[in-house]
Amino acid sequence: MLPPASAVADVLQLRGLRGWLSPPLLPVHRAAAVRGEARTVLLAPGPGPEGLKPLHRLLDEDLGGRVVVVAGAEAAEGAVWGEILTLAARNAGVVGALVEGGARDVGAVRELGLPLWALYEATAGPGPLVHVAAMGEPVSVAGVRIADGDTILMDEGGVVAVPDPEVLADAAAYATAEEAVAAALREGAPMAAAYRHKADIVAALRAGAPGTLHAGSPAN
Repeated sequence: MLPPASAVADVLQLRGLRGWLSPPLLPVHRAAAVRGEARTVLLAPGPGPEGLKPLHRLLDEDLGGRVVVVAGAEAAEGAVWGEILTLAARNAGVVGALVEGGARDVGAVRELGLPLWALYEATAGPGPLVHVAAMGEPVSVAGVRIADGDTILMDEGGVVAVPDPEVLADAAAYATAEEAVAAALREGAPMAAAYRHKADIVAALRAGAPGTLHAGSPAN
């Protein structure tokens, strides 16, 4: 089972790292936990030789298990993602999409069920003054570097880029500890006593000992 995106974000934060993308990305359609490998696309201002056609061709490829990450989409006049690209992405096996710019057709996207996070909702299309500048290259979204193939975790609570597998293992242990805190509070324990279930894991992560925790670790 995947740890919550919030637990991954907390682990990164405790390690002094970044990786969470929400905010500024906002949910167009939230879904249960999805893990996929990034397929990066970089947009840039200007008409370009082919406009957005390389993105359209990408969605004709086999993208099973991929999360399409469209960086630089703020360069467009309006939305660069909507119902049509969602349909194409779903047909290609895409498990989610991140758009650093506008999205539209929100109702249709939600009905189609593909997890989609974007900066904002837009009414108009992308317009002619934007083009695909690179594909499969490292990009920056909200100040977070994402390379093609990096792990992206999306769930109802947010979206985060995972820099290495140890983060997921530590986040699973962290989430288990948080569940123990919540259970203790439901039983009427005071906050100081309940938080002890989580204190050791927080201290270990702050000490910069990545990978020393693991799923199923006892919450002390």
